[in-house]
Amino acid sequence: MGFMLPVNTIFIHKNLHESLVTAGFTLMVYSAFMMIGNALGGVMFDCFSRRGTLYIGYAISIVSLLGMSVHHVWPTYAIMLFILGFGMGLVYTAVNAYTAFIAEQMLGNSRIIFNNMYLAANIGIAIGSTAVGFIFKWSIFFTFFIPMLLFVLSAVILLFKANLLDHVEEHDEKDIPSSQHYESSDITNPKIEIGAGRFNVNMFIICASIFIVWLGYSQWDSNLSAYMLDQGFSTHEYGLIFTINAASLLIIQPVMNRVVSRIFKLLKHQIFLGLLIMGSSFLLLPSAKTYAAYVISMLILTVGESMVFPTIPALLSKMSTNKNRGTFQSFYSIFGSLGRAVGPYAGSLIIAALSFSTLFVWITISMVIIAVAMIGVKELG
Repeated sequence: MGFMLPVNTIFIHKNLHESLVTAGFTLMVYSAFMMIGNALGGVMFDCFSRRGTLYIGYAISIVSLLGMSVHHVWPTYAIMLFILGFGMGLVYTAVNAYTAFIAEQMLGNSRIIFNNMYLAANIGIAIGSTAVGFIFKWSIFFTFFIPMLLFVLSAVILLFKANLLDHVEEHDEKDIPSSQHYESSDITNPKIEIGAGRFNVNMFIICASIFIVWLGYSQWDSNLSAYMLDQGFSTHEYGLIFTINAASLLIIQPVMNRVVSRIFKLLKHQIFLGLLIMGSSFLLLPSAKTYAAYVISMLILTVGESMVFPTIPALLSKMSTNKNRGTFQSFYSIFGSLGRAVGPYAGSLIIAALSFSTLFVWITISMVIIAVAMIGVKELG
C-alpha cells in the first residue's frame, strides 16, 4: 500500500485531470467501501472463516489492482479503486483480528505484538513510498501491477503458513507445552466488569478518537500532496516524506516499546499523550515554507502516531473476548476508514471555503479535545 498512498490524489488530479474536490470525493467513496469491508470482515472472521476472510479479501484486491494496471482511465480507475477498498477492508480487519487473538494468548505485555505489527507495516510503507516516487514517473502500469504481485505473495504465504495461526488458537490450555507462553484471555468479560453503560461510553470515546486521528492523518495522504506541489515541491519530494515517516519509525518505535510502556501502565494514558503530540505537529504547517519544515512536522507526527496507532487496537483487544474479537477489531478499521473517507473531502471543502491554515488549526483542536476525552475511558488493569 506504500505504492498507493502517495499517488492516488496526484494521479486523479494531475494525470486524470479531475478537480481536487473530485479527488477528495473519490477517496471518500473508496474509504466508504473499505469501511463496508471492515464491518463485513469482522462478522465473517467471527462467524464464517478466519482464513477464508483473508482469502476473499486478497482475491478482490488482486483483481481490482490488475484492472487498475491495464485500464487506468476515468471513471474506470475510480470503480476499480472502490473495489480495492472493499477487498482491503476485509484484509485489514482479518489481520488485526488475528493479531489480537495471538496477543491475548501470550503472557506479558501484549501491546508489544501490536507495536511489532505496526512496525512491520511501516517498513512496507517505507519501501513502497520510496520506490513509487521513481516508478510512478517511469510506468503507471507497474505502479499498480507491483502491489498486485505483493498481494499474490501475501495469499501464497497465507496458503502455506496460516495453519500456524489457527493451530495456536485451537489449543486448549492443558495441551500447550510450558515452553509456549500462551494463556486463555476469557477469564473475565470486560463489559460486565466495567458495567454496560460505562463500557458503551468507553467504546464511543475510542471510536471517536480513531475517527478524528485518521481524519487528520488522511490530510497527509491527500490534500497535502496538492499543497506541497503548489509550493513547488516535486512528487518525489512528497513521496519522500512518507519514506522519512516510515524509516524514522524504525528508530522511534523500538524506543517507544521500551520506554513508554514502562512509563504508562494504562494504555489510555499513552494514547492521550500521543494524540496531543500528533495534534501539535499540524501547527507547524501553516508557516511551513521550506522542505525541512515539512520533515519536522512529519517527525513530530511520527512520534505521536507510534504511541497511538498500535495502542488503540491493543485497547480494543482488552475490551473484547474471544467470541467478539474480530468484530471489535473491525471497529478500528471501520472508524479509521470513516476518518480516511471524510478527511480528504471535508479537508478539500474547508480549503476551498477558508484556507489550508484553518484546516490545520481545526485538526489540532479536534485532537486535543479527543485526547482529553480519552482520560475518561475506564480501563481494566
